[in-house]
Amino acid sequence: MKQKTYSIIIACMALLGLSGCNDWLDVPVEGQSTANELFETGDGYRSALHGIYKSMASPTLYGRELQFGVIDFFSGQYDINVNSNDLSNPTYIAAGKRDYKDAKLQPLIDNIWLAAFNAIAADNDLIKHLEGESGNKFSEGKMERDDILGEAKAIRAFIHLDMLRLFAPAPIDDDGGNYIPYVTEFPNKRATHLPVKEVMGKIIEDLEQARELVKPFDLSPLGYSASVSGEARFYNSLMYGMEGAANPTSVDPFFLGRGYRFSYWAITALLARAHQYNATFDPSSLDKAKAYALEVLDATFEGANATKFEPFKNEQFNFAWVDQPEEMSDIRMVGTLVMGLYNEKQVDEAGLERLFPREKNQHSSDLFIVNKDGQDIFKTISGMDESTTDIRSTRLIYEPKGSYRNFLSTKWYVKERNTMERDRTVTILPLLRTSELRYIVAECMARKGDFEGAYGLLNTMREHRGLNDYKLPTRTTWGDFVKDLVREGQREWISEGQLFYLYKRLNAGVKRDNGTVKPLTKQESVLPIPAEETK
Repeated sequence: MKQKTYSIIIACMALLGLSGCNDWLDVPVEGQSTANELFETGDGYRSALHGIYKSMASPTLYGRELQFGVIDFFSGQYDINVNSNDLSNPTYIAAGKRDYKDAKLQPLIDNIWLAAFNAIAADNDLIKHLEGESGNKFSEGKMERDDILGEAKAIRAFIHLDMLRLFAPAPIDDDGGNYIPYVTEFPNKRATHLPVKEVMGKIIEDLEQARELVKPFDLSPLGYSASVSGEARFYNSLMYGMEGAANPTSVDPFFLGRGYRFSYWAITALLARAHQYNATFDPSSLDKAKAYALEVLDATFEGANATKFEPFKNEQFNFAWVDQPEEMSDIRMVGTLVMGLYNEKQVDEAGLERLFPREKNQHSSDLFIVNKDGQDIFKTISGMDESTTDIRSTRLIYEPKGSYRNFLSTKWYVKERNTMERDRTVTILPLLRTSELRYIVAECMARKGDFEGAYGLLNTMREHRGLNDYKLPTRTTWGDFVKDLVREGQREWISEGQLFYLYKRLNAGVKRDNGTVKPLTKQESVLPIPAEETK
């Protein structure tokens, strides 16, 4: 990989504009500070870490394109066969056709690569400086230094994994070729591109190290308190009986907001995802994926008076009984969210009111319309229509006023009146959910021949989503199970950027415009690496 020398200017300077729930970010800085000046204090390291998270939340990465944007056009989740008043953007239309050589789409693909490896470069600079430090500069000593280092290693692994999932074949289609580099040095002007299997080994190695580094804090009383619920992870609302709850103002804000960071639980969830991807190369990864997923799902924390808390066990959908998006609460479903990024300017930077409007008008031309009918999302494999009972249809997609059967994702609906609830919702960019962990466990069961257990888990999830009386029959072949699993994924991950990867990893059938169903070809599933990188 040919890589420019990247200078760290207060980790992209993005942190200067952030405030609110993360006051620890308010570190005074001067315009063109050098990396050495940044890393003179522990607060500088905190700022650098946050700057990297902030860069990940940009529209080019997880603020739009890899969250609900171009990535979901790749999967066919959005309908491009609409009139130009509904969608006229040639970049997204080309993405929906998977025409990666299109002159409008290519620059966006190149920019995703560049933004990702810019973030990795900043991350590697942070890691390099941390590895040369003791704990003396940090308020909480070695524990804080190790926590920041662990998060940085997890960031490096996370971004590389997504670049691998985009720019290389899935392991099931691996041809042994070299695709992406695994960059661990800063600066690094020419990193070697590696085979998929080798990159996966490096991702898992980084994550295993990261998990051990963050463990001392996250498995401490305050660490448990900061992750004990979705409200604690994302809104700093500590639960009665947990450490710090009696006097929350005494807690260093840097150690709160763990839902926005690669905590022990987020890293463990990411290890489950990575081992699931790696299972084609190493069958033992299947058992590891299941074990890591269950470690998160079955986690139990203990508070005062031996009170037990299960932070990731239950699924609650508080909006299930509310018809209108404007009146719904907790549409981000933080209780099921292990980790997400934060961007207080998400509405404007991602253009949410343009892509997911409350009302359609004659000038609307960039609507991200869920391809509900074209992909048969809410029909079972046997053809039963569940769109009137599944809350992922009745609540998590909506029709803008003045439109006809143009269904958009409620997850990115911008409330007009309740701005407090709006800001608690659209500022959170989901990365890891417990639903994915449940699907991992179910898939591992099915691969081992336990179809009864796998369908039991899927049906429990479906019950929570309004399908109490619509159990899936237990099918006893891998191919049939994959069809049911993919259908659930199509519903669960509307506008959350995971469906394209699911199709690739399982070599699953994708419904085409002509009605045929077939897996993505290599040309459709592997994005072209920027020409600049191959010179």
